[in-house]
Amino acid sequence: MGEAVRAVSAIPVLGVADPLAGLQAIARAWLDRVAPLVVAVTGSSGKTGTKELIAAAVSASRRAHATAGNRNNHIGVPLSVLAMPEGTEVLVLEMGASGRGEIAALCRIAPPRIGVITNIGPGHLESFGTLKGVAAAKAELIGSLAGDGTAVLPADDGFIGYLRGKTGSPVVTFGFDEGADVRIEDVRPRDGGGYTCLIGGSPFEIRRFGRHNLLNAAAAAAVARVLDLPAQGVAAAIAGTRAAGGRGVVYDIAGLAVVDESYNSNPASLRAAVDAFMEIPSQGRRWLILGDMLELGAESSALHAEAGIFCGKAGVDGLVTLGRETVELSRTAAEQRKAPADISHFMEPQSLAAYLDARLAAGDAVLVKGSRGMRMETVIDEIERRRGVARRRID
Repeated sequence: MGEAVRAVSAIPVLGVADPLAGLQAIARAWLDRVAPLVVAVTGSSGKTGTKELIAAAVSASRRAHATAGNRNNHIGVPLSVLAMPEGTEVLVLEMGASGRGEIAALCRIAPPRIGVITNIGPGHLESFGTLKGVAAAKAELIGSLAGDGTAVLPADDGFIGYLRGKTGSPVVTFGFDEGADVRIEDVRPRDGGGYTCLIGGSPFEIRRFGRHNLLNAAAAAAVARVLDLPAQGVAAAIAGTRAAGGRGVVYDIAGLAVVDESYNSNPASLRAAVDAFMEIPSQGRRWLILGDMLELGAESSALHAEAGIFCGKAGVDGLVTLGRETVELSRTAAEQRKAPADISHFMEPQSLAAYLDARLAAGDAVLVKGSRGMRMETVIDEIERRRGVARRRID
């Protein structure tokens, strides 16, 4: 007992009335001491990928630190701040929210000088109610910018006008739109996957699955422009990045091309993933393996039905779904004129994987996507186990 007391006493202990408030206060004190320029990223999808690309772009010229993984909430943000080493010049933070006022609270912990919104989409509708509610929550970021701050906003988004009206700071836009300040042009497929393009007039190579990553790269280039970083170094840094697991990594598993989008899903990110999936070369059949999109509230059935329409029209050969909500997706997909020849539904991943194993052949391409709670990565694990061959990244 005495030894245990001595061991504990060797660890500094701070007694506070509220541990969370204490954590956040300590984080703010460390931020004030290190005094980095804070870049904060939010949006309905693409937050983590954009944060990673911004961090890579900035690191080419400045000492930068970024959120690890997706630590983007009331606990994750202060932990990310406290993980920042002394001497950090630019701190890149991901900020998420499942309710109103949460992003504003995060901005009080780490006041941003540059605020990036990736997009506005139907995520967390259970809490926000409507797309306008989502937009209002994300706009808390740009409403929290200091007088010398800059808002980096998506030119192609339907809420761009609304977002502009929610900040008094200068705005830099990015996207495919002709009016974008940092515009994506001349997009071409890249050998080995990904794309080459011009972003803001400079050549870029994006070694990542999906055109949505072009938007993520353009957002990073826009931040680099605000910071007056050289475009050539930014492009080289972005070309050297690789997607994190579950976020568009493409694997070869015994001749199957498996696109791992298992980390999360919402209607906008699903459509983007399906569109990108149809662009990758395939010698065989194409399969969509989709899990429920969660936290969509009262709109869940309608949004899954809408997803079923575009999945049914996409031109894939097979559609296999998992969970309760995707029953509606399967039903509406089956009603489309270009409906997949093979449509099936399951309630647990092992049975789904067994069904697939009997049908997949070398040369086939498979997209696996679903909300985090569906743990769709277990489907990929099971495919790998049944094939008896370790997966190999293709990027």
